[in-house]
Amino acid sequence: MGRNNIRRHVQFAPAIKGFRPFGRFGGSRQNVFLTVDEFEVIRLLDYEHMNQEEAAVQMQISRPTLTRIYEKARIKFATALVEGSNLIIEGGDIELQQQLYFCNQCHQEIIVKEDKITNCPYCNSVDITLLDECYTKQCNQCRRCHRGGRHARI
Repeated sequence: MGRNNIRRHVQFAPAIKGFRPFGRFGGSRQNVFLTVDEFEVIRLLDYEHMNQEEAAVQMQISRPTLTRIYEKARIKFATALVEGSNLIIEGGDIELQQQLYFCNQCHQEIIVKEDKITNCPYCNSVDITLLDECYTKQCNQCRRCHRGGRHARI
């Protein structure tokens, strides 16, 4: 019997849900799924230029675990790039350090460090959606999955 997975701590949800190549492939592309924790490791190591020890502390996992996640992420990224596959970012056993909400009234995205908000700070509407599910599973509840947008930080 294996050990239970430890939730990986991710600072915030990615701004995008994936990438789609363009070119001669037409509509016959396969999907490669990159988990949110794999995305976070690439972000910390390659984008933020942290060393592996710093990134492991940030995600609250061991350095060998971070190395295994990074290796999987690099293989998936290379596969998508070489084979011209769609790269979808979703899933993973994660815990977000900042919560992302979407206001269905004024269409603002709100990032908060608190656990929960009840109304939009811009229009005071109570019609807001927590977007955690958007990144751990494929969702059809929010408009954010189908458009780009700016994040409002609080």
